Amino acid sequence: MQRFQGIRLHLIIALSILFGCLTTQTSRALTLDPADGVDAPVSLSGHLAVLHDPSGVLTLEDIVSGRLNIPFKPVPSMLTEGYREGAIWVRFSLSAPGARNRWLLQVERPLIEHVALYVRDRAGHFVTLPSTDLSGDDGAPRAYATLFSIPASSAETEYYIRFQSMTSITTALKIWQRDGYAEYRRSDNWIMGIVLGAVGAMMFANLLYAYLLRDSLYLLYAALLVESVLMTIFHLGYADEIFQFLEPKSIHRAWGAIVCLYSIVMVWFLARLFEFRRHWIWAWRIIQGIILLNVIALVFSIAGHYGDVGFFVSRLQQLSYLFIAAFVLYLLIVLKQRQYLLSALAFACVITVSLVMQSQYAGTNLFKIDTSLARFMAIGTLIHLVLLSAAVAQRARFAELSLNAEKDRTIAVSQLAERQLAMKVRERTAELAERNASLNAEVDRRHLLELKLRQSLDAVNDALAQQRDFVALVSHEFRGPLAVISAAADNLSSVDSTDNTRLRTTRIRQTVKRMSLLIENVLAGDRLHGGQKAFPTTDSVDVNEVLRTVKAGLDDDVAGRVSFIDGGGVTVKGDRNLLEIAVQNLIQNAMKYSAAPGPVTVRLSTDQGVAFVYVTDQGTGVAPGDREFIFMKYYRAVGQPANGSGLGLYISREIARQHGGDLTLAASDKNGSTFCLSLPIEGAEALTT
Repeated sequence: MQRFQGIRLHLIIALSILFGCLTTQTSRALTLDPADGVDAPVSLSGHLAVLHDPSGVLTLEDIVSGRLNIPFKPVPSMLTEGYREGAIWVRFSLSAPGARNRWLLQVERPLIEHVALYVRDRAGHFVTLPSTDLSGDDGAPRAYATLFSIPASSAETEYYIRFQSMTSITTALKIWQRDGYAEYRRSDNWIMGIVLGAVGAMMFANLLYAYLLRDSLYLLYAALLVESVLMTIFHLGYADEIFQFLEPKSIHRAWGAIVCLYSIVMVWFLARLFEFRRHWIWAWRIIQGIILLNVIALVFSIAGHYGDVGFFVSRLQQLSYLFIAAFVLYLLIVLKQRQYLLSALAFACVITVSLVMQSQYAGTNLFKIDTSLARFMAIGTLIHLVLLSAAVAQRARFAELSLNAEKDRTIAVSQLAERQLAMKVRERTAELAERNASLNAEVDRRHLLELKLRQSLDAVNDALAQQRDFVALVSHEFRGPLAVISAAADNLSSVDSTDNTRLRTTRIRQTVKRMSLLIENVLAGDRLHGGQKAFPTTDSVDVNEVLRTVKAGLDDDVAGRVSFIDGGGVTVKGDRNLLEIAVQNLIQNAMKYSAAPGPVTVRLSTDQGVAFVYVTDQGTGVAPGDREFIFMKYYRAVGQPANGSGLGLYISREIARQHGGDLTLAASDKNGSTFCLSLPIEGAEALTT
């Protein structure tokens, strides 16, 4: 029951407050005392009434006459009309019984382009009061263009102010005396100096951090410091003094660009400070979208249309701060990232100052604040910059500690790696020494083998030399007896011409020729592969002449079976004797493997600089399985009835290749075989080139 009564009491209090806020209040005249406006300003809050002119064309006569029937509405606190099109008319009344002071009216926010103050003269007509410049009176800098010197008498005096601006119409109207306002401006100078000094020191520190730590976050914070200083300069009213080289219109346009840049840099910096990308990539994507929207608003501001996007920029800044605040709470509470605690405290101050001011700029004054916006902004900026600098310094300290820890870890790892490397070096050195010893033993063994191999090679060379000497000796010794046998056979055939004797002498001569050809082949093979040049001298040899010489050396019965087809004059370079041996071997091979009286054809032809000697027989042909072996040394096909040494085709091919040609089996079947001896014609290469 008591709990229910407590809830009811709170509900009644809340409804009462809401009713008080919604109830129409009437403005009343402000009575000034002689002591007012010296130590502190006198606020016009609660004494103001406002009228909206969306068209911006109403004149003071239209409003004072009352014919438009547009009532003024009381304003309970400072003027927070937000971004409005057209104009705003404000009415207030003053009286100063017994005071003869000249009073000053301060329009708090200096970023309203058009401010006009109207008051009745002695004739009862409304006149425009000019703004006041105090720089000539007491040396105070002219910071506010909207400062008016107003008369006040014991009678109630009514004033009208017309506001029109592309930015927010948010201001506080205050009454000063001259001495009080001069002191107020001197205190503003102190605040401005403190802000500039603090920001200068912070910028130097952050530039140093950026250089030492190689972290762009500190450069970003330095840019934020510059933006904060510019915001303070504008709020404290020093813009027209510092940027006096600019026209007032350009100064007001620059304000919109500075607000957009401040939003961009602040959101970007906070996203980097709280490491959105590392903790949640989609949060970083949202921040990028917010930055993009602010960049678009910046383009509008530079083009002179900040009034069209100012309300959007304020709301976007509020929403972005609320989103960042929610994310920071998520880091602290859910993820328990305590290292962001100081940064979160600094950001809370940022949120408090920015949300209050942006809500006022948007036309809302929930907390009924009625104070100096400029000082609120300056002091709040100074506080949050100090806290943010502390957070950034803490980050730098953490970075230094992390860097030191990383250095220690790197040193430990490098020392461990050095020890492991030394161990590996020792192991590799021992292994290398072992391998060197093994290699030296292997080298000694190979030297011994090389020595033995050389000795064996020398023995082989000696044996080959002895073999060549023996072959030459045997061949020489065989040639004499064979010549005697051949001569004896010739004498025998001339003495006794009977058929039996003629047959026997023919066989003797064939055997002698076969033995002579065998000796020539053996000597030619030794000459070709005995390590000496195949033909020490080369001559121009007529191939037809070679064929005729071979034909002349054939026996009568053999010559009757061999037919020669001349191919014209063909000359090659080479050794005549070797070429004759090659052709003789081909003819003897054809005669051997073709039964009598089968003919053998020797045909000479030329084609594209090459001479071809074709030897064709009508034997049984070469079996397919033997065709790749018949040119091998000492090879004889199995089942062949003819006797032979197996050197003829081999020697002939080697002779052809020594002369730059070749010997091939051109064709072979059951009707016979054709061997082709090819030789390059002399001068053919020069002709083709």
